[in-house]
Amino acid sequence: MPESAARALTFSRDWAGLCQNGRILVSVDRLVHGDSLDEILSHETAHDVLLKSTQLGWVLLALSVSALDPYPPGPLRDRCERLLGAGILASRYTQEAVATFLPSLTVEDTQREAYRARHPREYLAAADSLEWLRARDLPLEAKQKLVFVLGKLALAVPVLDAWRPLRLHLPEQAERWFHTPRNRPDRRFPALCRALRDQPDEALLSMAHGPLADAARLCGHVRAGEQPLRYGWLPAGAPSPDWLAGLVHDVIGPLTADTALPREERDLLETVWQHPAANMPGLQPTMMSVLLTTTTSSHGMIEVNPPTDALHGYPLVEVEHNALPLPVPGVEPLGTDPMWLHEGHTALWFISPWKDNRACHLAPPWFREWLDELDDDTTLCVRDGADIAGIRLGDPRLAKRRRVVLLQHRTPHRALLVELPVMGLDEELGPVTMTVAHSELDGVAYLMLRPECSSPVVIVPTARTTAERAAQALLDERGKVRFELVDLQTFLTSGEMARDVLRVLHNFEAKPWPEILKPPAPPPPRRPSRAEAEAAMDPPAERVCAAAEAFEAAPTAKTFAALARAVEAALACPALPSISFGWRIWFLETAAGHFHAGYEKLGDVGALLRAIQLQCDLVALIPEDWPERAGQQQRLRHLVAHAVPPDQWDLLLTPLASKLAGRGLLHGRNQDADRR
Repeated sequence: MPESAARALTFSRDWAGLCQNGRILVSVDRLVHGDSLDEILSHETAHDVLLKSTQLGWVLLALSVSALDPYPPGPLRDRCERLLGAGILASRYTQEAVATFLPSLTVEDTQREAYRARHPREYLAAADSLEWLRARDLPLEAKQKLVFVLGKLALAVPVLDAWRPLRLHLPEQAERWFHTPRNRPDRRFPALCRALRDQPDEALLSMAHGPLADAARLCGHVRAGEQPLRYGWLPAGAPSPDWLAGLVHDVIGPLTADTALPREERDLLETVWQHPAANMPGLQPTMMSVLLTTTTSSHGMIEVNPPTDALHGYPLVEVEHNALPLPVPGVEPLGTDPMWLHEGHTALWFISPWKDNRACHLAPPWFREWLDELDDDTTLCVRDGADIAGIRLGDPRLAKRRRVVLLQHRTPHRALLVELPVMGLDEELGPVTMTVAHSELDGVAYLMLRPECSSPVVIVPTARTTAERAAQALLDERGKVRFELVDLQTFLTSGEMARDVLRVLHNFEAKPWPEILKPPAPPPPRRPSRAEAEAAMDPPAERVCAAAEAFEAAPTAKTFAALARAVEAALACPALPSISFGWRIWFLETAAGHFHAGYEKLGDVGALLRAIQLQCDLVALIPEDWPERAGQQQRLRHLVAHAVPPDQWDLLLTPLASKLAGRGLLHGRNQDADRR
């Protein structure tokens, strides 16, 4: 019998940053370890402001769509990735200087060394170009505006003016253009800082509160690399649809027309950008895009299709089910590629402060068997996985189960104002109930939502200001879904719901669990356990494999007889009814296939009869609400209708009816009902 793979797993990531699609993603582990959420948000918001207020920023946002996951790999993605890298490399330290210095303006003198210790040395070195501003006799607001003025002027390279004439869609051309000092923000920024340092306070105050175009004219004398700076058009506000369409025409158009790139990839790019406003990242409000996530974990075991009776007794199980027709990332070990989930497969993380954690991937039969046997005390937490996975449940058993949904990759704006129906909260019979629960972590809150039926409970970890703004935005909605904001005590309708929520939040914040959240003692383990039964099935399974290889190499009556004996011995093994349900299906399917091979290669009608009997057993074994049952029924019809010519059906059906009469189906409905 094939072994279920198991290996050690270690994964640990701890970070904060502005991500693709304008998300400000913050590891809650940073906050647990003492970092200030307000400082992090100030830092990442500065990046966001600089991106959205300069030509270069919008060019980089447009390129990111086809340069990063989940865009399909290929020469076009490689081209966009290189172009994106050239722009980022030319402007990185300008971005980090502004984002690092800006929050420090509100840090007390006694805390400044600690603040600096939380930042990389190269970021601090870039930010030191602004240190002269700290001592100037200007209001705090004026200083903050001046920091942004300097950053925007440095980033205001005329990249759109040069894109088509200088063919900057070719990476060599773009890299050469950004290497020129006056076109390189990281060379412009220190020159601008030196020029403004010599200006009197009155001039700085005027520049802080005046139009950015005036500041650009006042800095027209500044040089970088002996050349005067040139400034591209500076967007005054959010881009209009017409401006976005022009940006796509200028930046993406040359890529779709470049015959050096594959035709099918250019066609896909053109399709992606048919509606620029729908695909341009970063258009949603910044503070509605703050998402807290847990990215740090210890180590444990990752298994594939282990015996399911060993996967119980955990108070919290996080679930990621792939209902999409393409693979998505499941468990993601540190330093290696993710383990991919195929359609219908499920990743599970078993969490307990009282026993070792573990993770596994389960194929549909294993997952349904585990879910059917799961006790009511276990908290199921559906994780919003990778962007392309979302939280589509797919499996009806999972959809009916009491559960919590923890958003990990969808911003409050996207999840609550765009994709709310996906979470099962678009009830027409009653309002969606909301509450904002404040965490003990400074600045952190959880926006929780539930339908009238109380499940699922959707938890959105985010900043307090984001949670409050999102709740108000939902209250202001005038669509078919009604929202009601209540206090936490009213929101929690049962002890089970309160326990589920507390388990999820204690694990999310890595807080010690009180004993009240501990599950009851599990029942005595079954005997034999599935692991013991599967170990007992290994020898007969190995004999079947050896006999099948011998028959494949020499398909004779003798080798088939040996194969048939090995298969029948495996099917008669007392351990078979006790193994995992998925393996029982596999055994019957494999056995039917071996007998059908005997008919196809040797014309043995008896082998065909046995294949049909086993296929009948397999159909009877699979519950009626499983989608796999239809495929097995189709295979049964194929065996009967296509394997035997119509003029020989009587020869087949008469002995088949005789053999099936009065015979209990192998491991059929009754035994399956007992199992459940």
